Amino acid sequence: MKKHGIIEELEKNSIEWVSFGGIDNVLLKNVDTFFLGLTINKNYEIASKSIFKQNPMDKVAVYCKKNGKPSILDYANIDLELSNKKDENNRYLYREANMLSHLMSISAIKKVSKISLEYHRAFKKNAFVNDEGMKQIPDNPNTYKFENFIFDAFMYFDDMLLLRVNEDFEFAPIKSFNGLYTPETAKEKYEKYWEKEKNKV
Repeated sequence: MKKHGIIEELEKNSIEWVSFGGIDNVLLKNVDTFFLGLTINKNYEIASKSIFKQNPMDKVAVYCKKNGKPSILDYANIDLELSNKKDENNRYLYREANMLSHLMSISAIKKVSKISLEYHRAFKKNAFVNDEGMKQIPDNPNTYKFENFIFDAFMYFDDMLLLRVNEDFEFAPIKSFNGLYTPETAKEKYEKYWEKEKNKV
């Protein structure tokens, strides 16, 4: 955003907040006035939505505090004991799952644009075209993928707003052809949500 003059363009047009979200989530609420208003009212520069992690060993990253700062804990670092840990009020400490729905002020984006975030490495299976020109699907991982994640910047802020939302209303991603998050399940959730909204009118 900094490199391509987007931050400058946003400021020129008096845009003060930007919403970031996963493109595979067909129920993502990019413009959520309640979420924005709550964040501004609480004087936060950054905010995220979460969904409750029902199964303690689901492979999803969760929100946490690290050295007193907001952070994300990867599922690879979560065991059953940690996932079931509760505070003195009997609330789970590590069950607020990251659903890729974030809000940042322009000042926060400018701050993050000056930080070199670490790269995360993942070993993935990716189809390719072989020497005979045929598409080939490997049996094992064959590609290294390097990514930056915007939530790694959260640790550079003192605190953030975290708003838990109903998964049925705001989270219907398309991740794979089988499992929990398929095109069929996303379509079903999407239609159910808008049928409910239509009946409100």
